[in-house]
Amino acid sequence: MRSELTRAVTDEEIATYERDGVVVLRGIYPLEWVDQLRDGMDEVFARSKPGEREKALATGNSMVGSRSDMVDRVAGYLANEGDRAQLALEDGADPEGRSIVETDACSWHEALRAHHSQGPLPQIVAALTNSSKVVLYSDQLFLKEPGSRVRTPWHQDKPYWLMDGEKVAVCWVPVDVVTVDSGAMGYVVGSHRWGSLFKPSDFLTSTGTYPKVGGIDYDDLADLPPIDANPDDYDVRRYEAGPGDVIVHHWMTLHGSTGNVSTGSLRRAASIRYAGDDVTFLRRQSSPEPFRNTIALNDGELLENDERFQVVWPR
Repeated sequence: MRSELTRAVTDEEIATYERDGVVVLRGIYPLEWVDQLRDGMDEVFARSKPGEREKALATGNSMVGSRSDMVDRVAGYLANEGDRAQLALEDGADPEGRSIVETDACSWHEALRAHHSQGPLPQIVAALTNSSKVVLYSDQLFLKEPGSRVRTPWHQDKPYWLMDGEKVAVCWVPVDVVTVDSGAMGYVVGSHRWGSLFKPSDFLTSTGTYPKVGGIDYDDLADLPPIDANPDDYDVRRYEAGPGDVIVHHWMTLHGSTGNVSTGSLRRAASIRYAGDDVTFLRRQSSPEPFRNTIALNDGELLENDERFQVVWPR
């Protein structure tokens, strides 16, 4: 397949990304690449989940990523007499179907890695971050089935990842039409310029933090601001999108998504993470990456010194 974009990234889009920390690139991604991404994602979501992937977030020793079904986590939380009002759940109703988060599938799925490395996404990142070099860091795949209802709480990516630098960009690529009812992404515009690092979310409750397992610590990070409680204090924008669109955000930008409350719309999307010119490795103590204990780099080294991280631009 051709590896070119359907159009170039414009100067206005670059300025929007720098100013807002997020930009929606409409109709920029070739549909043949969307089809390849969709096929790979469907293979991942149809696959059974080995126990190693279930334990990966606690141990940090995984070489095959990890998986969480958020609907199962909601059920477990309620079975342990958790407070339903604290759940990141649309309208409080019981979820149905699946809400899967698959982390680092490109570490074992060759077609997905080919999509991320050989397709046009690295060209987008190079343009938006003004980078001469782009490295593939990892990916995360999302499936929200109709009625699954689980929101993705507000969070910031930087505390989760084993990198340091300014030029880290996230490409959010939908393979279905995504509306507010089916799980549209929202962003706190300009939050990448606040200069604050926030405690990692547990992705289950609206304000809960990630459990301190496997050496994870984040006591020096700030508490997440009360965005949902005081929405008028923040510039929150939600973007509906579909195949051919790519939403790109800076890794310091606060973001989250609605739950799928639709009755028949599947919501599948991929978050693909890239590092630009100034990014080096950092063994970040707040990071729950499933592979955090498998990297043999020292702080300050180039990511590509480990075979996991691949230079994907220039080609």
